Amino acid sequence: MDFAKGRSHLAVYSADDHRVTEFSAAGAEGQFSQDGKWIAYTGTGGHSARDIFVQPFPGSGGRIPISSEGGAQPRWGRDGRQIFYIAPDRKLMAVQFDPKKGSAGAPRVLFQTRIIAPNFTMFQYDVSPDGRFLINSFPSNYSSPLTLLTGWTALLKGR
Repeated sequence: MDFAKGRSHLAVYSADDHRVTEFSAAGAEGQFSQDGKWIAYTGTGGHSARDIFVQPFPGSGGRIPISSEGGAQPRWGRDGRQIFYIAPDRKLMAVQFDPKKGSAGAPRVLFQTRIIAPNFTMFQYDVSPDGRFLINSFPSNYSSPLTLLTGWTALLKGR
């Protein structure tokens, strides 16, 4: 990811020739499919500030919208036929993807998560080969501690 142009842009590094090639779409959180022929990423241009898209890689082809009401942290299912992402309301979503046709189904809710921040904080979950999920989240009974320190200026006077 490169923020030099003010917005995030995906770039691909080649270990063979040590070249960095900018990907054609502005975006972040890029994830390659298992076969390396598709890339899922978070980008702008949908109805919301950030949505999930898929594009063929490398090569030509337009981007295919995966989410329509926002999303972050796209992940591929191990079979390359499902894409998962986190919706703005922290629900884990799944979308069927047909790599032969380059088409996506409608998003469906899998379950509500307690992910800390659904947007642009890198990946807070992963999908195991058997389809189970590992999710980094707060426990349901978590409450943020609050510490209020008063009279702190008096402590500075003694120094």
